[in-house]
Amino acid sequence: MEIPEGVVLLDSLGDLQPENTCPVLVCGSHCGGNKALAQQVKNCHVQVVFLNSAGIGKNQAGIKGLSYYEAEGVLACAVDHNSAEIGISRDTWESGIISHMNSLAKAAGIQIGDSVKETISKIMHTVKNPSLSKTHKNSECTTGNDIKDNDSKADLKKQTQTQVDGISITITDSITFLNQNNSGDIVVCGSHGGMSAGHYAQKHGVKAVFFNDAGIGKNKAGVKSLESLSQAGILACTADCMSAEIFNGMDVLENGILTVCNQLAKSRNIKESMTVKEAIKLLK
Repeated sequence: MEIPEGVVLLDSLGDLQPENTCPVLVCGSHCGGNKALAQQVKNCHVQVVFLNSAGIGKNQAGIKGLSYYEAEGVLACAVDHNSAEIGISRDTWESGIISHMNSLAKAAGIQIGDSVKETISKIMHTVKNPSLSKTHKNSECTTGNDIKDNDSKADLKKQTQTQVDGISITITDSITFLNQNNSGDIVVCGSHGGMSAGHYAQKHGVKAVFFNDAGIGKNKAGVKSLESLSQAGILACTADCMSAEIFNGMDVLENGILTVCNQLAKSRNIKESMTVKEAIKLLK
């Protein structure tokens, strides 16, 4: 089945740009978030969004974004993290099964257990598609993927600098909030450890990174980037989604318990079941 007109697939919300004209977003990112993130998605002309439940996790952080999207008038659904690989939008589109939704989705007749494809076919006639306006010369949606970091997202891209046992740490809620100044940093973030997140870690050349495991999920997608990061010379670990909230870098630092460590981490005697802070202390 071809992707319907007006639908865009993105592996990461970090790839979404204000120039987007697709009203329906099928995204590999988690369904966590906050008011600012939901506002950003709305400001990028998204009316409907499908995201990953990320194991739901501590304080239901993996689906916390549903209410924020609803407040912005965005119909939002989360797919079961065991039905589709987190960080892989194509799998969300092809295999995603709805596990949670906001009241806008319920009002549209969407039900738990529906597939993403079924859901989109059910609601597509109700969605206004700006890509069909006369200002656009073709029928394909614009996502702005060729545009570099956009200043309109600067208010979201918050980082905190701290130290653990004298070791400097960069804390951020999302790996997508990093920039060229983070090269060589030890990063603790609230992102999942999937392939799209690993891409950002490599892009910015971090020294080490601690992720949330997002429930690990289908085909171990929540930790899938760790091996490739080790090959790229980046030490990487994931924290149990039940020990720390996804999209909450500070909680990962303060409360995260390690579930998976790559070979570089193991070579520094970092092991599963350690706290994130215990692991960082071994990076001296």
